[in-house]
Amino acid sequence: MRGIRLTVAIFRAFLSLAIMSAWPAGSARADDTILRLAETVTVMAAPDELVASLRAEATGPNAQEAQKRVNEMMRDAVTTAKKLSGIAVSTGGYNVWRTGPAPAERPMERSADRNERWQAGQSLNLTGKDGEAMLRLVGELQQKGLTQAGLTWHLAAETERTARREATRRALSALRGRAEEAAELLGLRFAWFREVRLDSVAPPPIMPRHAVAVRASAAPTPPPTAEAEDQPVTASAEADIVLKPR
Repeated sequence: MRGIRLTVAIFRAFLSLAIMSAWPAGSARADDTILRLAETVTVMAAPDELVASLRAEATGPNAQEAQKRVNEMMRDAVTTAKKLSGIAVSTGGYNVWRTGPAPAERPMERSADRNERWQAGQSLNLTGKDGEAMLRLVGELQQKGLTQAGLTWHLAAETERTARREATRRALSALRGRAEEAAELLGLRFAWFREVRLDSVAPPPIMPRHAVAVRASAAPTPPPTAEAEDQPVTASAEADIVLKPR
């Protein structure tokens, strides 16, 4: 019996040693306090990328004629835009549709022109960081017959990433500060973050304060104006925090 008791004692000792070895040094124990906190921080960043959208539209007695005019306008517009460095140029959707006879000049009158008409259109997208050059180009393309469909300031990808990193850094710093403050109030001490979850919110596009859209005319038209405000970039951090007795 004595040999059996000795064997059982040795087994228990080995079992306790195995459990202690398997327990990670930084793991929370049953008597630890788990604190869950969340923090959201917003930083402001100056937009540095202007995106312009224009459209070339034309009408004709048939689809082929309307498309021909739009194709000529777009070819000229793309050539003009590509002469400037630092501006990304792309074309968008192409549409052709029947518009019917020309409307009457006066209400309640029938139009003498009963010929059918077709309309074609295509969009042109421009992106650049040089706001002044972009606005001059948009004004020049308006003089060529294109209409302005949109003019929006954005954060460039790298600018947004930098702002998000700063917002995340501040959120984590605020989270650590709140954890230590809570531990102090509870008479405990901050041990470590057991689990951390990070999230970010993409900033919405900021519309310019002024945007002018005109068709070509004989008189010179000044380029549009687009003044943007700083954009918010938000990041949030949520964590499970381990507090231990002092």
